[in-house]
Amino acid sequence: MALAKAGFTLGIRPVSSLRPHEETIPDHVEKIASEMTRDGVQKDPIIIDRESVTVLDGMHRLAAFVALGIENAVCCSVDYSSKAVTVGRWARVYNLGRGDSFDEFLGPSGMTRRTTLAEAFHALEGRETGLAVLTADAAYLPQGKLDLDTAISKVIAFDSLAAAKGYARSFVPEDDIDIPLQVQRNLVVLMRKLGKDDVVLAARSGRLFPCKTSMHRIDPRPVGVNFPVDLLGSADTVRLREHLAGHGEQLLPADSLYEGRRYRERLLLLSQR
Repeated sequence: MALAKAGFTLGIRPVSSLRPHEETIPDHVEKIASEMTRDGVQKDPIIIDRESVTVLDGMHRLAAFVALGIENAVCCSVDYSSKAVTVGRWARVYNLGRGDSFDEFLGPSGMTRRTTLAEAFHALEGRETGLAVLTADAAYLPQGKLDLDTAISKVIAFDSLAAAKGYARSFVPEDDIDIPLQVQRNLVVLMRKLGKDDVVLAARSGRLFPCKTSMHRIDPRPVGVNFPVDLLGSADTVRLREHLAGHGEQLLPADSLYEGRRYRERLLLLSQR
């Protein structure tokens, strides 16, 4: 089996034992909770680090379980140190209204040192700064060094200002950052890439990163377990195995489309209803 070959383990875990490392988006949590209630299944497993029980993928699924009062969830345990699990990042995109100035973001935040996109990426990758602001024409860095904690505070402030101004906020994978930069009114905020130690520390300490900070890629990514919610109360992994019995694993190639999203890694489809 591809799952076993990758060193991954499926099981049922108490929701209360799982440790998120990021905040969630309330509307997205509500949507997942509604879908789970409507369909009566957990579509995809929550992916966790085997050793620390840190949630690597599925923060919104976990929050939906909590909101619905469901005590257990199907989880896929992985070895976080494995090369099969990598940490990428999302970029925040704010679309400013016509006539609005980038100075409203840049001035109060202290992100006023104008530079090139190449220099900004070099500063992020070298961990010289924890944050960069990108536009179609230039990039902006702080006047001095900026540590990760301060970068997080600035991201939270950007989110609050965007909400107050009514600016649309979206998220794009770092690989697709060139797309929003083609729009003159877009302002793109990119944090430095997190290390796996950053992720585990956030989960253990409870000092969570803002929503959509990290983007974990798991190859192959297990999806489509479709386990009945009404069986989760038993916390019985045997029932999970019985549910999957007779379903052949289907390995989908990288760049496959699943549930409306395109994934760069391979997908491992576990079960179909």
